[in-house]
Parts: sequence; structure tokens; C-alpha cells
Amino acid sequence: MTKYRVNKTKHVDQTKTVSFDFDGKSYHGFEGDTLASALLANGVHLVGRSFKYHRPRGIMSSGSEEPNAICQINEDTDLTEPNVRATEIELYEGLKASSQNCWPSVKFDIGGINNFISPFIPAGFYYKTFMWPKSFWKKIYEPLIRWSAGLGKSPTKPDPELYDHKHVHCDVLIIGGGISGIIASKISAKNNLKTILIEDKNILGGSTIFQKNENYKINNKYSSEWLNEEIAELKKLDNLTIKTRTSLAAYHSYNYLLAKENISDHLPLDKRNGGIRQRLWKIRAHKVIVATGAIERPLVFNNNDRPGIMLSNSVKKYLDFYGVSCGFNNVIFANNDSAYETAVSFKEKGISVEIIDIRKKSNSIIVKNAEKLGVKIYWNSTIVNTFGHRKINSIEIMNLSEDGSNVVGDKNRIKCDCLALSGGWTPMVHMHTQSGGKLDFREIDQT
Repeated sequence: MTKYRVNKTKHVDQTKTVSFDFDGKSYHGFEGDTLASALLANGVHLVGRSFKYHRPRGIMSSGSEEPNAICQINEDTDLTEPNVRATEIELYEGLKASSQNCWPSVKFDIGGINNFISPFIPAGFYYKTFMWPKSFWKKIYEPLIRWSAGLGKSPTKPDPELYDHKHVHCDVLIIGGGISGIIASKISAKNNLKTILIEDKNILGGSTIFQKNENYKINNKYSSEWLNEEIAELKKLDNLTIKTRTSLAAYHSYNYLLAKENISDHLPLDKRNGGIRQRLWKIRAHKVIVATGAIERPLVFNNNDRPGIMLSNSVKKYLDFYGVSCGFNNVIFANNDSAYETAVSFKEKGISVEIIDIRKKSNSIIVKNAEKLGVKIYWNSTIVNTFGHRKINSIEIMNLSEDGSNVVGDKNRIKCDCLALSGGWTPMVHMHTQSGGKLDFREIDQT
């Protein structure tokens, strides 16, 4: 077990070791890990480079919203696949993954020179730069552009896997297996409606499944315990079909939806036995309930893209779901109360954490809980810069002015190897919008 694996959880079986390769180096994780959680458990944060300037990129989230940890899987085989998010790859024995958009390696990337000459290559510079001399185009400019364009490598060998599709009709289709989707499924199925519940993860529960905080109880039980009981009851219902590892791909007119189910992607290559890899579900539903939850927003400041800078709720998931601490000198930068739940989780496990909060004060129960545990909070403050190359190592903060429009006072430098951001929450309305639904912004909800 590595030093970053600080906690045992029921979601990761630490008795079953899984070996995998990343960028040609061998590592070990456990059954139940994703590639992202296994890399973090091994202290690996640098996983890629940005597209144009080739700045170092690290794992930022824990789900399908991941923007940075995009990998090539099983390169140089007939099963290779580019642009797969490390946060969505369930770890299996023999997995081989590699970074993209870097050469010769992610640690030493020749393309990184673009970051140093960035003042000379602003947006759109290439539309004028490669116009002359004309004779350079065919043998110099075009090959160079083609070599640097795109992310990942397309397969060049025939795909040996099997795929199929099925049609299904239902009374109610519920998208999302979090707490809202679970309750909606229970109500629908108990009213004798043919119900389908779709969840893209391998288990139901969303973020509530790893929530164990005294401040968030349901019927005098920890919310995670209460939800596990609901899930157990849900699985006993006859007219409910639960599809995990299944993600919605399209929402067409008249409630016709397409979903992709991963059937064997999580299995070792030698155990797939030529079975079906993926199935396309063509679903016609009488009613559709979108319960896809929300994703956390980051915050804006100078150099907010370094490896080791992550979303707060994702840091909490790695800690409480996978048992992995993303750092040992943690700082949380927030503008809302939800980030304090991450701080409480760190403190309860004896891991150092401090909070930078742009607000002047908050009197919520979770904030008082964090203060009682001894979490140091810098109120009315903001981050003005971060430092570190392949991983963040410190930050600079300053106080905000009375109206919050400017910074005042001296800079304060804080040691930090993991910076968790929490800028509020954005509802995942992709399916609702794709169906033709409209959004209504209400100012009263922002207070």
C-alpha cells in the first residue's frame, strides 16, 4: 500500500491487487479503483499536456466531466482507444495506458517550448504565419501542422470485439442513479410502471453513497447507510430494470433515446472470451426523468491549471470512496459551504487542510463543525497565484477589499501539494437541453 492510500473503504477491495502500466511504468492498484484513483494512490498527478501550449496537466475531477486526464488505452494493439478519461476507466489486470499530446514523454515534452514563446503565438497566429514562403507549405508547414494536430492515435487494425443493439420500451426512463434517481425509480416501480434506471458508474448512489457526516443524516442514519438500504430495496422490485455502466448518448424527439452499455470493458483482456463488448440500447419511453445531478465549478485565478489543482468534491470522493488522499498539505479554495465537508473528511483522518474563503463569514453547521475540528480558515481572502511545475507546491493569497472587488495588503505564501476548488454547482442539463427543454435563470436561487 502506498502512503497516499490512507483509508480502507468497502468500495475498493484492498485484498485484490491489480497491476497496470502508465507511460511504460508499472504500478499497482486494487479492484474497485479507476485508473485515476490508482494513479493518485501512486502519487502520479502529471498525466498530460494542454493542446496548444503543452502546459502540464493533472487529474482534476472524478467523473465524466474530467478535462485533463485523457489517455490512450492499449496502444499498438487491435484494442487501442484514444481520448478515454482516466476517471472513467475501471482498473483491470494488464491495463496499459499512456499520456497524449506529448513527445517524447509527459515529463519532458518538446512541445513545452510553446509555453515559453506564448507571447509570439497568440490565438489565430497560424492563419498568417504559414502564408510565406509559399514553397515551404508542402514539405515543412503542412507536415508540421498534421503532426501536431489532434489528440491520440486512431486504431489501425480491425476491431476484434463484438457489438450489438437492442430495442426496449418502458413507461418511465430515469437517467441518473444518484439519490434523486433512486427515489424516483422506487416511486415509479411501486406504482406498477415499467421502469428503467440508467447509471454510468458501476454502482448506484452518486455522491451520497460515500457521505458519512453527522450533519447530513436521513431518518437518524448516515445518509450513505440510509441510501444503501434504499438501493437494496430497489433491487427487489420486479418491474424495474437497472442498467449500470450505461451512459446516455442522445435524446431524440418523442422520447427516443440512445444509451451505450459497457459490458466487458472492465474485465481483463484474457477474460473477455470473445463476448459482447458494448451494447447500444434504443429506448422508447413514455416519460423521461432527468436526475443527472450537478458538477462542481472551479474558481478563476492566475495559474489555476497546475497538476494537483482539483475539484473539492472529487478530492473528497478519492478520499472517502477510494481511500486515497490527493495530498498531505491540502488547501481548499471556496465560495460556498459544500467545500467544508471535504475539509471535515480530511481532519477526521488526521490530514492537514486549510481553507481560503472569499466570503466574510458563514454560520452554517458544517462550517462550525470544521472550525471545531481546528481547520484554519482565511476569511475574505483569495488566491492570486500558484507555484510548481509538474505539481503544485505552494500558493499566494491576499485579503479582499471591503466590497470584494480588489485585493489589499501583503501576499501570504502557503505550502500546498493539493488545491481543491469549489466555486458552486452547475446542474447537468445536457439531456434536458438536447430534448428541446429551456432553462430559466432565477436570481432568487443565487442567494
